[in-house]
Amino acid sequence: MHCFAVDQSSVSRRFRTRRTFLKIGTSMVLAAGTSGVHAKVPFKRKSPASHDLLEVGILLGSGGHSGSIWRRFLNPPVGEIRRTGMIFTKVWSATRSVAEQFRADTGAEIVESFDEMVDKVDGVYVDNQRAVAYNYKLARPYLDAGIPTFVNRPFADSIEKARDMIERSNKNNTPLMTASSYEFLEAVYLAKRQVKLNEITGFDAYNMCSDYYSHGVHGLWWAHAIAGGGIAAVSLKCNDWRKSCGSVASAVFKDRGSGQFVGRIHEGYMPDVGGRCAIKFQPGDQVFSNQPANELTSDRFLWLPMQLSIQQMFETGEMPQTREEILEKNKLFIGAFYSMFELGGKVIDLDDIPEEWTIGTPDNHSSREEVEIYAKLFGKEPDIRKG
Repeated sequence: MHCFAVDQSSVSRRFRTRRTFLKIGTSMVLAAGTSGVHAKVPFKRKSPASHDLLEVGILLGSGGHSGSIWRRFLNPPVGEIRRTGMIFTKVWSATRSVAEQFRADTGAEIVESFDEMVDKVDGVYVDNQRAVAYNYKLARPYLDAGIPTFVNRPFADSIEKARDMIERSNKNNTPLMTASSYEFLEAVYLAKRQVKLNEITGFDAYNMCSDYYSHGVHGLWWAHAIAGGGIAAVSLKCNDWRKSCGSVASAVFKDRGSGQFVGRIHEGYMPDVGGRCAIKFQPGDQVFSNQPANELTSDRFLWLPMQLSIQQMFETGEMPQTREEILEKNKLFIGAFYSMFELGGKVIDLDDIPEEWTIGTPDNHSSREEVEIYAKLFGKEPDIRKG
């Protein structure tokens, strides 16, 4: 087993300050997406720095990407190039074995309470796809303290919980972010430069998906990142949300100059194009896609850009998306499930989705044991557990 550690002397020599590294590391990939009203003063933790890097805390579950994919960007193995100006220094998990494995892989300190990292880190990741129902409780002390917070997809399992995090972020001027890595692909920026939003009459997006709950959201948010906001309604027709089975989510966009239009997100490969995801706009039939890549190019062009965007938010206090955009993205996700479970795939206006309606933790994407641990710690959350 590799020990993920940092040669601090070499890091200090190469990157004298976090701001210097940020300027070097993010200039190539963060050319867009920073509009809106954001925090004016970057958060500064009270505890003394132990690294010339942004120190990050992680609230981690067994379904989190930080325990596998993302850790190599923040805590690379000795001898491998450092690609971000962040480092995981503290970890908490409801499952002790998960925290211990993360410590073995990264050298991060285990904390005994989920809120123990307040004022001891520059930013925090909330990353557990198996207990999304509890994200709003895990994030609460950090949002209240003004600590920049990244919450992994799909953010929240109800609009009510999403609104709780967003309103706390707004009240305390706390930078908040949730995203899919697909939102930062090169194809997103190419499309945004070449497609005139007020001329779109429709689109078909395609997304490689294992199940709608955890990976179908990639397609929804990928399309949202390209086509923009202003969505009035959504629907989802799906034979089996547990797997990629040709399900289709339809987003109804408000009139932006060419009339109201519909964008369809298909969970599967795009015919004759392939790739992890693709989108075809009408009129013009312009196609933008992310082609299959090996591990090296996936690291550079799929996983890394989002990490650098998180770093920029932690460093500057500027959010890559507004709070209104975060709420719309979550309504899009919740509304699609509501359409499928409650309306048989019929269209639901985003404003008509009951805010307390809760997806819960679907059976096929949960560790019941882990969810039960969270329930003991924080109280049981509503859980529809639909079949």
